[in-house]
Amino acid sequence: MNRMPAMHADLLTVLPHIVLAAGTVVALLAAAFARRHGTVTYVAVSTLLFSFLSLGILVPHLPSGFTDLFLFDGVSALSSGLVLFASLCVALSAYPYFMMHAVPAREFFILLLLATLGCLVIVSSSHFASLFLGIELIGIPLVVMGAYQRGNPTGIEVGFKYLILAGVSSAVLLFGIALLYAGSGSLAFGPALALLAHPAAVTPLTHIGAALLISGIGFKLALVPFHLWAPDVYQGAPAPVTLFVATASKAAVITALLRLLPPVVVEVDRYLFILFTVLSVTSMTAGNLLALRQQNVKRMLAYSSIAHSGYLLVAFLSAGSLAFTAILLYLVFYVITNLCAFGVVSLLSGSGSDADDLDDYAGLSWRKPWLALVLTISILSLLGIPLTAGFIAKFSVVTAGMASAHLALVLALVINTAVSAYYYLRIIMAMYIGPEDVLSGEIRHSERRVPVIGACLVSLQAGLLLFIGIAPQYLLQLIGWLVS
Repeated sequence: MNRMPAMHADLLTVLPHIVLAAGTVVALLAAAFARRHGTVTYVAVSTLLFSFLSLGILVPHLPSGFTDLFLFDGVSALSSGLVLFASLCVALSAYPYFMMHAVPAREFFILLLLATLGCLVIVSSSHFASLFLGIELIGIPLVVMGAYQRGNPTGIEVGFKYLILAGVSSAVLLFGIALLYAGSGSLAFGPALALLAHPAAVTPLTHIGAALLISGIGFKLALVPFHLWAPDVYQGAPAPVTLFVATASKAAVITALLRLLPPVVVEVDRYLFILFTVLSVTSMTAGNLLALRQQNVKRMLAYSSIAHSGYLLVAFLSAGSLAFTAILLYLVFYVITNLCAFGVVSLLSGSGSDADDLDDYAGLSWRKPWLALVLTISILSLLGIPLTAGFIAKFSVVTAGMASAHLALVLALVINTAVSAYYYLRIIMAMYIGPEDVLSGEIRHSERRVPVIGACLVSLQAGLLLFIGIAPQYLLQLIGWLVS
């Protein structure tokens, strides 16, 4: 009799996962028997929505665990909300996108639900077994999603490249986990974290294991030198797939990194501190420099995401009380901003190809003024202009770095932000040139009709960026309440 409440509490911990897994099965059955794209779309969107709403039932009972594999706390709730919101936006934009390309979308939604489930597994993992399961549950669907348009040779190339590199990174990650297990004697995060928190007790073998673990996670975050896949995948994959890779999967992996190597552990270990410093500086510098000469907008934003991963590591190198809040603020900004930017790219894409060339945005301000305004807000947020969420996020990272006296890292961040203004402003300048400056036939997809739902979504995201930038106290209060 006494076991029933405990069993119910355990099931409540994984309620979003249960809803998502059950919805995936229903979507699979609908795809097999109904054979209608609209039905599968409805099931997928409803599943993601109900999974998102189920977080409201779970939050009052935080923190709670499920066996030794999962721990759901405030950070997990925030990251899960971001992942589900991002996946919901991807699902709503994917249906008109694939219908325009005359590609069956049924199987895409099943893959999207599976990849989203993998993200939820990662953000609530407290054990290396569940972490590795979640990473593979993201990686395998992403291979198929990247090559979803079977008639597109570029998509096939993207899927093949991601398959090979993801397999190598998973092997490196698994070897690192094995070495950490050898040092701590457990596959749970706690013992490994406790070992790394005491540098005097750490052996060279454990440090090698930590380096391999960071390498595996660095591939998912596209940190230099593990970034080679990102530009090709961002450019060659269908726009909704790029949207998912740039938001949901990144949010999940950042949360995993925060659990495994929180700032307080990184700063006290000299080996980890040097490793994170090198990754941070090289990622922000190489990402921005490689983006300067790009003409492809999706590729440009891919290098931008590499640079932003480097910015985020500055907060991981700061052990003060502000570091944890800065990471979560940056996570929220990063997901919403990329949803907005890549969402506009998806809305402007035509049946022949995506709107990924800079010339496709020439004169967008007089062709589609509202989308030009939305994209401008997202670009300014990526740059970190005041009154946008990007400014608040970067300011919090700079504050955390200054509080820990990491002046060189902060200076590198500021200089790289100034460098990034060049390619960000190129996009804005292209959108606001006059009709007389646009060559005839230069613009593709100019007659593309924008779906109403997609326009509403990107408008909501742009509004959130401005709201967070103008009144950040509400988000700060939410983060403080969740992590307290």
